Amino acid sequence: MRAVSVQAHAACPFSSAQEYAVEYLRRAEAGTNEAEIHVPVGFLPALLHRRVAVTFGVHADVAEAGRPHDEIRMRWNAGTPLLPDFRGTLRFRIAGTGTDVLVEGTYRAPLGALGGLFDNLIGRHIARASVNDLARRLAGALETNERAWRSRVAVA
Repeated sequence: MRAVSVQAHAACPFSSAQEYAVEYLRRAEAGTNEAEIHVPVGFLPALLHRRVAVTFGVHADVAEAGRPHDEIRMRWNAGTPLLPDFRGTLRFRIAGTGTDVLVEGTYRAPLGALGGLFDNLIGRHIARASVNDLARRLAGALETNERAWRSRVAVA
């Protein structure tokens, strides 16, 4: 198993982040565009935007002591032997008036020993970039939802 860990910042209060993330992941589970992973490699054009099967669940955050809060455990199944399946955790951390989105997880390089060699050369960079893209898109969705909420409240 190979580990990958990324972080993105969202201009969204910590108190709303999980709710917005769950909305995002529900859409991903339903197979919408949120279920797309982006593989940043030009020589794999058919895989640049790959829809994956996403599942998730909310659990107590076991990584941080202090006031109890939740984490989101998620999986994606790539549906092809050319890309790895991913299993990881989404955690949210207070960052001033915003929230840091942390995505940590593991994957097994596909295609056995040949895949392991590919992973050592470039695959781990592809995996990190793909998970980083997920974290950035999720952070963007948190910000979009927060702006939409604020505009509705301002009108009321």
